[in-house]
Amino acid sequence: MNGKGILVTATVVLAWTACCSVARAGSPVLPPGPLMTRVEELTAPDLAGRGAGSPGGRAAGDTVAAWMEQAGLAPLFDGSWFQGFVLHGEGWSGQDLAGREGRNVGGMLQGRGSLAGRWFLVCAHYDHLGRKDPDSTGLPGPEGYYPGANDNASGVAVLMEIATRLAATRDSCADCRSVMVVSFDGEEVGLQGSRYMAEHMPAPLDSLDAVINLDTVGQMPQGKLYVSGVGTTPVFADLAVAAGRQGPELSLAPGGWSGSDHMTFAERRIPVLFLFGGPYPQYNRPADTAGSLSAEALSAVAGYAVRLAGAVRSCPGPLPWTGETREPAGTPPEVAGRHRNTWLGTMPDFTAGISGYMIGGVFDGSPAAAAGLAKGDVITRFGGLEVTDLKTFTTALRTFAPGTPVEITVLRGDRPLNFTVVLGDRSQRR
Repeated sequence: MNGKGILVTATVVLAWTACCSVARAGSPVLPPGPLMTRVEELTAPDLAGRGAGSPGGRAAGDTVAAWMEQAGLAPLFDGSWFQGFVLHGEGWSGQDLAGREGRNVGGMLQGRGSLAGRWFLVCAHYDHLGRKDPDSTGLPGPEGYYPGANDNASGVAVLMEIATRLAATRDSCADCRSVMVVSFDGEEVGLQGSRYMAEHMPAPLDSLDAVINLDTVGQMPQGKLYVSGVGTTPVFADLAVAAGRQGPELSLAPGGWSGSDHMTFAERRIPVLFLFGGPYPQYNRPADTAGSLSAEALSAVAGYAVRLAGAVRSCPGPLPWTGETREPAGTPPEVAGRHRNTWLGTMPDFTAGISGYMIGGVFDGSPAAAAGLAKGDVITRFGGLEVTDLKTFTTALRTFAPGTPVEITVLRGDRPLNFTVVLGDRSQRR
């Protein structure tokens, strides 16, 4: 981050001890009732899948703003809960978004002591895919919209639990950062809300020390919580481990490049932590309902996230960015190919004339299978890197270590789809 430098001093290295004492406090899980109630409210038919720029999306934003006020936050955006921006591009069902308004929803808690002028952002997007038929009206039936319970009503529910707990303990913190609590709009259509906020920050960007992003945390099908970005500043790995001593099994990854709103800030060299429950079978389907979630998993993630956020909020000293965690596009294979054991679990189809990497088959039990990739899909982007053929696919794959969540864009027919995949190790191949 500009103005901080890449300095790892004894102060930074030793600071984690104080942070971790905060992280260990609290229950390993939180009661599921309020969490599930929020998920059910956001997935109700009258919100029709919370599509960006839709009436249901606007109503969802109003609901989140009301929750922030109830939690004891103050409005973040010049006295308003909302930061409006103009959408562009297409929605999930092909509707033209140009000229429609998206709205980020944000609240804040003022810091205290020596850290009061520094900021910490905790966020979760509230938009989802909307209606299957964007021209339909009235209440949709169960198959008429994408409820988005896991993606990402679950993240919003945990976000509000963090906000409530941090607000309740604000007076007990002698030195702690000011906190932005933001629920982004437009994530599903290209991170449009977070990109707008990064360009129109309510506080100077160089005063933002850290970001925690919550996305898809209502299930843990692989039995663990994926926490990526622990290598983006020195103390994050210790904080993440300490917060999890009473919580779910963790899978830690150094990079923070999977496809959600934290990427906007990682690209600006701000340390990020991304909490993700793993690939799940209802992804981007009408079956992603509140009933498909695990109340136990959601509660465990919430307990962990509350402890982690409290630790980051009060961690003393600077939080310097400690380096890029992926190679830029065009990196030669001999440079990027340092992770030769990283495994996706696909076989190539060498059909001529295809731009991208066409999947000829998917191994059972592989990361690709868990995420929902299928034979015939054409991979065009991998972890933010362009894929045009087998060579560029291999370069991109070897850029990331096993255990890293990455976003993969495929063409399925003529439709682009995004999948978050947790990469595996070749030793897992059966």
